[in-house]
Amino acid sequence: MSNEIILHPDIAPTAELTPLSPPEILPTVRVGEYPYLFAYDIINDNRRNHVFKTLQRWRVDGQYSVHETWLRPPQVRDLSVELLNLIDRKQDSLIVGRLAQHQCHPIYQVSINQNKVPLMGKPRPIGVPRQLGYGWYLFCYDVREAHRLQRIQRTTAQYTLYLQRSVYLYQGKGLLELVSRVYELMEADDDLRIYSLSGAQDLWFLSHDRPVLLQKQPSEADITTKPTGWQRFLNWIRR
Repeated sequence: MSNEIILHPDIAPTAELTPLSPPEILPTVRVGEYPYLFAYDIINDNRRNHVFKTLQRWRVDGQYSVHETWLRPPQVRDLSVELLNLIDRKQDSLIVGRLAQHQCHPIYQVSINQNKVPLMGKPRPIGVPRQLGYGWYLFCYDVREAHRLQRIQRTTAQYTLYLQRSVYLYQGKGLLELVSRVYELMEADDDLRIYSLSGAQDLWFLSHDRPVLLQKQPSEADITTKPTGWQRFLNWIRR
């Protein structure tokens, strides 16, 4: 697979882009660690700062309010409980995503200016491949200029389901069309990341209810199967 940032022919073919560095997987990714994403939308500055400082202990890379981590499942539960004690569950939004584990690199990055270098020793994001199959993807962008942000928001909303500010969910196989359109609006200091999920069941809404389109009716297997520790934790949160 090529490591160019963008390979899709509709995306600025004449632009001079700096290729991403080859992904590295070093021994610091220990056995039992998996990629998880924490995203928040918090109104209160004080609460937001506390959540940011807490996630900084585990953060490998990410964006302003999207934090990429490599954790063991018990660590995810402990961190989620810690974060729940810092937020207002009625006003704030906190999402945990378990990234696809069947892929070597579940994180794709689209950025014109590659200045940010993730923590050494962890797998790095790679460029968007020529083809993206049918699947579930989180579509996250970090855009600071207000006018450009509004244009990207309007474009993204045509294809995706809104989860948080700058965090959207895409289901299907035509994601490259959206990437092409957003890329045309981006400037050098903007960042776009695409996170691959195994399915909607890998998104956990720890403060708000799941969006209507993600509501899942329990099957007979779900009812008869004994819940896992993580499922019991989520049931406790929803009380």
